Amino acid sequence: MTLSLFALTNNPAKRIVKFELSNPVQSELTFYIKVQEEKFDATDEEIEFDGKYKPEAGEILYINNYDDIDELGEGIRNPLGVEPVEPTEDFFLEIKALFTGYETQEGNIKVLLQNFDRRKILSTNGLSIFHSGNVYKKIEGIGVTLDSKLTATLESGKLKFYSFHSARQIFDLSGYFKVATDDDLVEFLQLDLIQSVNTQRFLEISDSWIRRKVSLVQQSGILQNVPLHEMKAVAIDFSIPFSTVSENGKEVIEIPENKSDLKKLLRFLDEDYYKSPLSKTNFVTNSKRVVGEQS
Repeated sequence: MTLSLFALTNNPAKRIVKFELSNPVQSELTFYIKVQEEKFDATDEEIEFDGKYKPEAGEILYINNYDDIDELGEGIRNPLGVEPVEPTEDFFLEIKALFTGYETQEGNIKVLLQNFDRRKILSTNGLSIFHSGNVYKKIEGIGVTLDSKLTATLESGKLKFYSFHSARQIFDLSGYFKVATDDDLVEFLQLDLIQSVNTQRFLEISDSWIRRKVSLVQQSGILQNVPLHEMKAVAIDFSIPFSTVSENGKEVIEIPENKSDLKKLLRFLDEDYYKSPLSKTNFVTNSKRVVGEQS
């Protein structure tokens, strides 16, 4: 069995495309990915995803009945019907995941996926070189670097992943987690980086959008893993209001009292902002509207 390599893109006209590989590269890819698959599947316990539980060592999250709306499995089953990748940097920037897979003995298609971002592009923009035969040679065409681990697998509607944050870069998981309850909101307010506020007032202004965002922020672990000074630097870069206050001698995130500003803060913490690699313009991801532009 040899594996083919595909890309899932943000281009609705070419959602799935295929890399044309030489036989030696295809053989090496097969060995490389199968080793990753063994490591990915080497877990003791599967935990059904609910948007709250964070897996520990030896645990993996899963979602049953996940809809393969992009028909990744069909691409693997019929690779000859998939268009080839366009060898241009503009097109490579549209790739959000690499994937491969195979038909199991039971007749199912198992899809193996890796996250992809522009850092993995070997660009012809400038001078890119690689070491071969004791000298460095120029890279003549655009290329990619595959990651050293899988992000997710999908088989018979069962989506498995270790990191919610990584998986949601590929899949829309918004319909598969529960909105934050009152207890979850109280837990959020008790985080070390969050300002002490009137809990009842916070609960009153928390509509379903706010509760979903709080759930996503909690699941991502950003407030536990990203230093406050880094958040402030990104906020300044994107001209996003982000205030801190001193509380008991410690700097914490100020929680806005009005709903509009609270939503802006939560959207920022949920990383809905990104910088376009082409125009260097700041956008809000759900609308691609330039930040600061009036609706």
